[in-house]
Parts: sequence; C-alpha cells; structure tokens
Amino acid sequence: MPPSEVKPGATPSSSAGTAPGSPAASESAAASQEPGPGTAPGADPGANSGASSGADPGAVVQSPQPAPEPTFDAPQEQFLADKVPEGTDPNAVLQVGQERCDQLISAKAMDPESVISELIMNAASDTVDAIGLLCPEMQPELDAAGRGFPDGTFSVGQAAPHSEKPSIAPGTYRAYGAPEGCTISVYGGNGNLIGTYDGSSPVEITAGSARVESDQCYSWFRS
Repeated sequence: MPPSEVKPGATPSSSAGTAPGSPAASESAAASQEPGPGTAPGADPGANSGASSGADPGAVVQSPQPAPEPTFDAPQEQFLADKVPEGTDPNAVLQVGQERCDQLISAKAMDPESVISELIMNAASDTVDAIGLLCPEMQPELDAAGRGFPDGTFSVGQAAPHSEKPSIAPGTYRAYGAPEGCTISVYGGNGNLIGTYDGSSPVEITAGSARVESDQCYSWFRS
C-alpha cells in the first residue's frame, strides 16, 4: 500500500503517541516525577498516601489513675473523727488544727500566761482536741485554764466554768493583767453580798460562798 500522505497544514490526531526521546516526552516524564503540594523535597511522593494522624495504632491507652488516699497517724485520725463533712478534704481540716497549735505555741513563747488567759475565755472543743491530739506539749496550759474562769456568773462547787451550769471551785484567784474596770462580787448562800473587789489583788472564794459575778476582768487564774 502506498504510504499515507499528510497534507500540508494538517494537525496531528490527538490519538497519536509521543515519540520516545522527544522534548515533549522528556517534559511529561519530569512532570510525573515532581512531588505534589506538601511533599518534602526528596521524599517519596507516594509516602503520604498511607500516613495516619500520628497515633501509634498499637499503643496502649492508660486510664487516669486515682489520687492516693491520704494517710494519717492515730492522733490525727482521732482529731479528724466527726470533723470532716462529706466532700471536704481531710487535709484541710487537719491543717486548721495544726495552725491553731502553731498559734498557741508561738503565743506561749512570748507570754505563757496570755495563752492560759485565751484558753480560759475561749475553750472551743476543736481547740481542746487540737491540744490533746496534735500539740500535747500545750496540755499544762489547758489544765491551768480549766481551773480558772472568765467573766460571767458562776456557782461555787467544782471547776466546770464552761458547763451548762457554770461553776468554779473554792480557792484564791487573781485577774490576769489586773484590767481597768474589773469588778468581781462574791455572794453567800442566802444571797448576801460577801464582798466586791476590783481585781488588783487576789480574791479568796471560800467554800461557804454560793456564787460569784465577774465583769470586765476577762480571765481569772486560780493560784
């Protein structure tokens, strides 16, 4: 058959292949080797095709571990008994008791009698528990405070100044610091006034006394 003739000016068919080695073939090959957007130079263009989010599929995911339970010694456990409301950190309650001890110890270093006076006027149960269980070195001051009494009205019998029916034991008492305006009145069994004193000197309260009334004296120490 005679060779096909190409008419001058005709455009080659789109189905015609590109001859190997031609400039067009070289450009096509180079384009197929160029990395796509986001591919690092020199990296395998197909390396990203199976890339994951970075998590190791074989890694073991550990659940958060609960905080360790606090541990307390026996006195601390006893101090915390019935003092920790539900949902409250027991360490916070314990810290309050320890801070109270620190305050009393610091005050004792400056003026031991001021601690006794404070305990006479403020005998809160939490303070008593803190001394007995967290700072027993303050027990002598607490015992001395239990023999004294604050302002108020008291019967004469036994040393129980903070009970429902406050009373004091017979004895000789002195007002701490001899405060200005201090007065104490002592009455007999039939209501008669035995005497009124200003607290500038010790006052004897005999077993025959029925009651005492103290005002603006703050605290009385038993001698």
